[in-house]
Amino acid sequence: PELKPLIAQLRAQHPKLKAASDEQLLALLEQAMAEQAQQQAAPAAPPDDAALERMSAKELGLLGQQLLNQGQWPAAESVLLRALAKAEQKGDREQQTWATIHLGRLCSECGDFPEAHGLYQQALALAERLGDRRLQGVIHDQIGSTHLMQSQYPQAIAHYRKSLAITEALGNKQGMAAGYGNLGTVHANQGDLDRAVGMYEKALALALKLGNEQVAEQNYGNLGLVYRKQGRLDRAAKMHRNSLAIAERLGLEASAADSYDKLSTVYRQQGDLDQAIRMYEKAVAIYERIGNGPNTAQTYGNLAICYEQKGELARALEYHRKSLAVLERIGNRRGAAMTYFDLGTLYRDNIGDANEARANLEKAKALFEQVGDAPNAQDVARALSEV
Repeated sequence: PELKPLIAQLRAQHPKLKAASDEQLLALLEQAMAEQAQQQAAPAAPPDDAALERMSAKELGLLGQQLLNQGQWPAAESVLLRALAKAEQKGDREQQTWATIHLGRLCSECGDFPEAHGLYQQALALAERLGDRRLQGVIHDQIGSTHLMQSQYPQAIAHYRKSLAITEALGNKQGMAAGYGNLGTVHANQGDLDRAVGMYEKALALALKLGNEQVAEQNYGNLGLVYRKQGRLDRAAKMHRNSLAIAERLGLEASAADSYDKLSTVYRQQGDLDQAIRMYEKAVAIYERIGNGPNTAQTYGNLAICYEQKGELARALEYHRKSLAVLERIGNRRGAAMTYFDLGTLYRDNIGDANEARANLEKAKALFEQVGDAPNAQDVARALSEV
């Protein structure tokens, strides 16, 4: 649905909102729509070709975004390309920008970073031609996230700060909470854990003040990750349980699965591998049910690590191969490269099969080179020299 009539309706129904700008109300509406979409646990099935052809560029974009959020990457790509083509055909630059943003995010999550950056630059040029500051803020946020995935922390901070400056100027407090959380994640990855805690607490306090439980849930989880890195494992488990409680209360199955996954990692670090395996199994059952391929693959990988630590190498190989099958099906070349790397080192260090080790490591190196991940390609080359 178009949002401008909804803004007028909001002002009519809630006199206190009359002083709010269109940008502020638009941000609130989009947040509510995002929360509603995430609460639908069942995976969205793309309509048939005839139904897709009847959909507008905006409807196709929203469907593609939902599929992307659920980890259904091949279906998301097909729908988003349709959205982009229809927007270009109709001369709808706003929807063209949104479709390009979502395709950039898809490439980023698949590990194709050069393609992602190219798409984001196209989207940014379109948003600047439209003069749409809010869209520019969204794009800088996505560029920051892509740099973060590449461990390019100064660039990530620069773009996150650009995004945060725009959301602050527009008075978008929901966006500000998300922005503080993003900066916290960069600091956490840089190893500046105290600074990360400060940013996450700032994001959490603002989310709780705004009554945004979904952002609060995310930042409880983020705090749990930092406390785990600090070795404060009981505190970490408490934060993840807070996150889990909100996710279950709101019916956010994907977020609940994420909390189970993070709790598992705490148990694994405490040496309670059996409890970790139980939590990972709860997480993967949800991910499979909702059709989230990327997280299913990641959790299979975590189960493989648990079984490797238990010395059950056959089970470890089984779960690495399950993970690899999902990653190859959804086209995640970088994830597949990491799994081949794990398999190669498992064969080299634990099983003692040099031929299998070399074969898997060579596949890993080739895939890292394909996606432009030079640091990991170099790591694999060093591992190959030790076979």
